Amino acid sequence: MITCRPNGCAGLCSQDGLVAAYTAYHQRLLARARRIVVDPGLAEEAVQEALTRAWRACNSFDPAGGPLIHWLLTITANVAKDLVKARLRRPPLAPASVLSTPGPGIDDIDRVVLRAQLRAALAGISEHHRSAVVETILRDRPYADVAREHGIKVATLRTRVHYALRRLRTDLCTAEIAA
Repeated sequence: MITCRPNGCAGLCSQDGLVAAYTAYHQRLLARARRIVVDPGLAEEAVQEALTRAWRACNSFDPAGGPLIHWLLTITANVAKDLVKARLRRPPLAPASVLSTPGPGIDDIDRVVLRAQLRAALAGISEHHRSAVVETILRDRPYADVAREHGIKVATLRTRVHYALRRLRTDLCTAEIAA
């Protein structure tokens, strides 16, 4: 059991205290995180982040509020909820193995042709539209960041991406029909 210092510090400020808390409570914290996030890897990430936050806020622990484990469980639950909210806002990307594995019927020649068609389609749209698609779709950057860099409103950027994708879709479908 971890004992708290009289000044209210959770004892996590030192490396020994943090190691002791990790050893004593890791399994309970992990179980709490897994109930919220389900994914074991994400649960482990939540526990690590919770311990980091507890370490940073070590002096704010109030022993009158209850045992240290309850404080850590609360922090872990909050971190896990934050991670779930972040995942819901931005869907996960496909794993690299899915992207690099060729689909049925796609060989190296087809891939070269497809890349050439995509380059030609991108070259066929305006610089504003091309930049909007490259930055937001291909580089997966947040719309707010890209809009700020270009000195435009987010709504304007979204409109550019919409029209650029529509044009690219039309150009690529036309190229596929012609082939």
